[in-house]
Amino acid sequence: MHDLNNKFHANGSDRLLHVNPFDEKNDGSERYVSLRLELANASEHYCAVQALFKFCIYDRLYGKHIDQKVYHNFEATSAVSGVPCMISLENLIITPGFIIDDSIIFGVEIIKANKIPHLTLSGTLFLHKDKVSSTYTWNVDNFYKLPKPKAFSGYFNIGRCQWIICLYPKGVENNNFISLYLCLSEFVESVPNTEVFVEYEICIKDQEKGQHMKNAGRCTFIQTARRKAYGWGKRNFISLEEFESPSNGYLVNTRCVVEVSITILGSSGQVPGDMQSIFMK
Repeated sequence: MHDLNNKFHANGSDRLLHVNPFDEKNDGSERYVSLRLELANASEHYCAVQALFKFCIYDRLYGKHIDQKVYHNFEATSAVSGVPCMISLENLIITPGFIIDDSIIFGVEIIKANKIPHLTLSGTLFLHKDKVSSTYTWNVDNFYKLPKPKAFSGYFNIGRCQWIICLYPKGVENNNFISLYLCLSEFVESVPNTEVFVEYEICIKDQEKGQHMKNAGRCTFIQTARRKAYGWGKRNFISLEEFESPSNGYLVNTRCVVEVSITILGSSGQVPGDMQSIFMK
């Protein structure tokens, strides 16, 4: 990686913007430009910084900038985060507007950053000996008549929590993709500042061959007094072209099937109110 500039100060922390113009995907067939943001000083007073930020490659002719939002918890063991393979090097070079007078402008916008003091990270996480697992299926009829910009499944309860699935038929930011999220609605036994640690898998089912489009992960859902709904998922879950292709079986007679499996791994109570994730708007 290469430092674009010296340190810059934003939202109370020093940061570095890095660029790697020779990044590669697993097959190594093509080179890409990657951008990463580093928390320059792992503060002695804070052990984590929760940040939402946006990388940008500026098109100075037509204003068709390339940008990507990223959410990351900056800690001593995870002080760098970014977007690997943001654009292929070839496309960057041949596309008018990015390179002017042999120079390119990269940028990062810090949208939101919260420092988490050492004391606020303390708490007790109870890992469940008998894990609670369940699956919920949402049969989405008349896909093209879903409300915009987002549609919701019905509420369903798993592990003393009430959940809901959120689907963006035209994506959160890119109209060529579907965005899909698992959201915590509320805890059935409502206790402010409570968190639950889960393992989930959410998919759009292939109704013909069983080759489902999946996204899985482990994450923490937190309910605070200020906000009661948080979501984890994928902005570019599947392209509309791939979703609508009859050969893939995802959309059959305007009907698709979304399924989520949830395993409750642990939970805790009375975590600090300012320790929260950023919910996708």
